[in-house]
Amino acid sequence: MQVDLSEDEVILDKYRETKDPALFKSLVRRYQNRIYNAAFRILGNAEEAEEVVQDTCLKIHQGLDKFNRNSSFVAWVFRIAHNSCLDIIRLKQRKKVVQVVPFDPQASSEAESGSDLSGQIVSQAADPGPGPEEVLSNVEQGAYIAEKLNMLPDTQRVVLVLHDVEGFSYQEIAEIVGEKLGTVRSRLHYGRQKLRELLEPYYSAGSISKVSR
Repeated sequence: MQVDLSEDEVILDKYRETKDPALFKSLVRRYQNRIYNAAFRILGNAEEAEEVVQDTCLKIHQGLDKFNRNSSFVAWVFRIAHNSCLDIIRLKQRKKVVQVVPFDPQASSEAESGSDLSGQIVSQAADPGPGPEEVLSNVEQGAYIAEKLNMLPDTQRVVLVLHDVEGFSYQEIAEIVGEKLGTVRSRLHYGRQKLRELLEPYYSAGSISKVSR
């Protein structure tokens, strides 16, 4: 699922020569869906994930001339996206200090039915033509996994998404999150372990080793 880096290099070279906006859009278009999906899984919020995409694209544009060609371009892109996710997480943590939520049954019902898309975060795409029971099962499973995934510590959830969903290697993840290889391995191990424990009431023991793609 990795994008061919040689194609990136061709586009990068042409863009540096011409500064053609169409080339930059072409480069960004190759990654924006992956950035959005990863941010969605990490943050559990569609609006915030879109904010990460926009912020990442802006910073790619601002820093493209300084990108080190000896580095992995996709890892560089996802490091920018990762840092943007962390900024949003930190902001939300600060806002949690004092939060007053008015009781409004109608608003609560609307939020449950429409605004929260976390149920779609890690559910696997169903085969064409599923019956109603299968659709309900897939939605329920996706919502449950998303809920438990969001209960992991941020550092473990990030590594788990990058490795088990996005398919990055340990070395690439270390570069993205700015940590040592051993730290990445440890976070992935404990993240998987914790997620299995959280999913135990729903799944039989040992039936899940990775987050659904």
